[in-house]
Amino acid sequence: MKTKIAAIGEKDIMLIFKAIGADVHPITEYSQAASKIKKLAKEGYGIIFITENIASELDQLIKSYSDQFLPSIVVIPGLGKRNNYALKRLRQAIIKAVGIDVIPEK
Repeated sequence: MKTKIAAIGEKDIMLIFKAIGADVHPITEYSQAASKIKKLAKEGYGIIFITENIASELDQLIKSYSDQFLPSIVVIPGLGKRNNYALKRLRQAIIKAVGIDVIPEK
């Protein structure tokens, strides 16, 4: 079975995902992102990469998918200003998986 992969984010970083064969969805306004995630989930995408600037605006939606098997929403740092949302989500996933916090806070 082939897993469909998508990427949502700012146009600059989408070229990286296009190079690896992911379906890219550049977002110019955050209001587009929520409906795009829901659409991709309904279309059976297994992995959805999303940049942290957009993801931080959609925290509740992303958390609603975290208990489901598919899609797996992976938050990645963007090219611009970072807000550490990706690191916070990674920390939460690790704590959930192994039961302890292995990433030290700065």
